[in-house]
Amino acid sequence: MEDGIECKGCEKISLDRILQKLQGDGEKKDLKFMFARQIAPYNIETILALLYIKKIIDKYGDKVNEVILDILQWADDDFSWGNIEKRIFIRPEILYSKSQYPIAVESMSKLKTYSGRIGDIYLDVDDKISKMKEKTGLEYMGKSLDYLIQKGKVKDGRVNILDFWGLATLYYIGEISKDIFRIDDYKINEFKDKIKLANGDEFDISGYELTFKYKDKELRFRVYDASHIYKEESDKYKKEEKMNSYIALALLSGSGYILLEEDPGKPSVDQKIKEFYMKAKDGTGYDILLFELDEQPLIERGIIGKEDYVKLIGKDKITHIINTIRETYGI
Repeated sequence: MEDGIECKGCEKISLDRILQKLQGDGEKKDLKFMFARQIAPYNIETILALLYIKKIIDKYGDKVNEVILDILQWADDDFSWGNIEKRIFIRPEILYSKSQYPIAVESMSKLKTYSGRIGDIYLDVDDKISKMKEKTGLEYMGKSLDYLIQKGKVKDGRVNILDFWGLATLYYIGEISKDIFRIDDYKINEFKDKIKLANGDEFDISGYELTFKYKDKELRFRVYDASHIYKEESDKYKKEEKMNSYIALALLSGSGYILLEEDPGKPSVDQKIKEFYMKAKDGTGYDILLFELDEQPLIERGIIGKEDYVKLIGKDKITHIINTIRETYGI
């Protein structure tokens, strides 16, 4: 990935640039990343992110204090059946399989016309998620359910979509980190904290956190609903009715967070997204620091299809995909 390609409203950060910044003044620095996904990041981009983080620590671990990866959910965003990146979490599909597993409480026919909040969607634990877990062998989903049942988050056989997928993502990170980082175990807990943006605004945040150590570095992965941050900052800076969540991302980047996302400068990216980037920069004065996670090399090699990047990776394929990504991207 090259820096300097046109990216209005963002500053593209290459792996080399991150490593150069860490050399800096000799002091150890916290390395902060963020995923901005309404529900959860996808399996393939999660693997990519972890492999890049490992490479950074392996090469410049003496410059790193701790690594933080925040996964920002967005409960207040509208659900759209036509958006595969949202639909995949209520009708999961497994990579290299033709099987689909509808897991929402509501029927697919109702959800196809549903236009309400993502945070109001619930999943069926007893009849759907449990059966999907048995058929796919995705044990981390069972661990997520066990935790949520213990915490009283599963009621009448239903669980909120953000709770389930947020926590399942952390268990997924923990399990594949056993392969990527060669760790023996990890910890997952609920957390409450405050986060300060570049403009001085502070917000309470709460959700789930996974932690483990690699080469004596603390790695923290946090998932939480950032709807209140998106709304308040958008209301403060916007000049039109439509909400712009990228305003909050620009202010997070101003405080040191690097967004893991597709390059908005690509022709394939929706023009509205490009406008959101530009307006966020115009309003806040901050570029969104962007480290591009690009699945295109896997598509070009025929490893995955054009829309397969959102699919879950079955247990029997995870090691193969991790090794393929390592070889393809040189990480």
